[in-house]
Amino acid sequence: MKGRIFVIPLFLIILSVFLAACSNNQSVAKANNKTSNKGNSVTINLEAKETKIKYNNKLVETAMTFNGSVPGQEIRVKEGQKVTIHFKNSLKEDTTLHLHGLSDANNMDGVPDVTQKPIKPGQTFDYTFTAPNPGTYWYHSHTNEATQIMDGLYGVLIVEPKNGEKVEIDKAITINERSSMSSMDMSNIGDMSNMGSMDNMGNMSNMGNMNMGSTTKSQTSDSSEATMMSMYDTSIINGKISPSIQPIVVKKGDTVKLRFVNTGLFTENIQIPAHQFKVIAYDGENVNKPTIISNQLTQIAPGERYDVEFKANNPGNWGIRIYSQDNAKLKAVIPLTYKGYENQKVKTGGIINKFFDFSTYGKSSQKVILTPTKEYQMNLGTNDGGMTFTINSKKMPNPEIYNVKKGDVVRFTITNQTNVDHPMHLHGHHFQVLSRNGVPFIGSEVMKDSINVKPGETYVIQFVADNPGTWLFHCHELHHAESGMVSEIKYN
Repeated sequence: MKGRIFVIPLFLIILSVFLAACSNNQSVAKANNKTSNKGNSVTINLEAKETKIKYNNKLVETAMTFNGSVPGQEIRVKEGQKVTIHFKNSLKEDTTLHLHGLSDANNMDGVPDVTQKPIKPGQTFDYTFTAPNPGTYWYHSHTNEATQIMDGLYGVLIVEPKNGEKVEIDKAITINERSSMSSMDMSNIGDMSNMGSMDNMGNMSNMGNMNMGSTTKSQTSDSSEATMMSMYDTSIINGKISPSIQPIVVKKGDTVKLRFVNTGLFTENIQIPAHQFKVIAYDGENVNKPTIISNQLTQIAPGERYDVEFKANNPGNWGIRIYSQDNAKLKAVIPLTYKGYENQKVKTGGIINKFFDFSTYGKSSQKVILTPTKEYQMNLGTNDGGMTFTINSKKMPNPEIYNVKKGDVVRFTITNQTNVDHPMHLHGHHFQVLSRNGVPFIGSEVMKDSINVKPGETYVIQFVADNPGTWLFHCHELHHAESGMVSEIKYN
């Protein structure tokens, strides 16, 4: 072989250069979607853009996405890390990013024209924060939310303990909805000319033009909600629609942690079959001494997160079921599949009617409840029978404003005077839930950033004003917010 000269054809040289260039381009593209770590700092590149999404084997549609997927790229960081999300808007419209549940600096809250200017198409913005206590959070658009979130602009943000999670399976489950009518010819489903402006079946802030005849306020409110539910009639679980919902695969002996995140519009019931489980956290805050329960429905409202944990000790192919709030409709089944049982039929069972009650669950740590220095009433209502919604009879763009100063202990009494749920979300803070309908909570202290107030209910909540700025306190049924149900917490 020594001294032999090899002649490489020119076309092979050109081909090798071309393939190397392609390989380099692919590496750059992949790297742009990855997390880069430097010491205690982490940088995530996040891009909002339109992408073709395959919801199941038959349905492929153009969606708004973060990094080309629905839900967006799952972000996992360690507590205490300095995090930068380098965000680029490649959509054809303005957008912003809200880090839901994080008590970050006010200028990082992502509310257009309140905490920042809207991010125009082609522009970038860096969101920076220090990762808080370990827990389940999420991120989503806060511009034209009813359209953009429902069209795919949401993702899960998980803060892990410094030493990692001590479980074998740690899985986030996002629950969302879409309308099967969104891909239909609207002219074929009757005259909907009185329904006002609807962008991609999402932004329905002009539903007040709907001609519903002579009705009472309660009838109108219930009818509007029923109309909404009939429109958003298809559940999306982790970006997939039945029958393409991906299974959670476990093996016997695994400790399984499931993080349920309601990114959608409606209150849902979650049924975990054939296993005892613990509810270990709400909205990123741990439950003190959670106890083992079974055969109970966990109800989760828009904006809320529930973490549950169980031991995989009952092999089979089980179906975690998502029901509508009234248990009348099975909306989705998530296979919980043990290895070796993949070919078995998914087992389903009857409906459970016992609900998990967070007011008595776990053990109190005997925390002292501070005496409030500011007390406010928040009456959730409607001036027009449920076409728009109000707080203390006020609505955006002239909202109710609650003034506080740093160090205040702020107590709210929230009463729902309408006939539909209102999941109320407070930006920039977690609050303690003290009572429901006058009955004090006696279990673990319940710390949350979102609380679902059902028709006729009254909750008393309290928080320490320790994060200066202007913060929204609004309904996370996004159409309710767009129609007016938004207030502001303003620090002096």
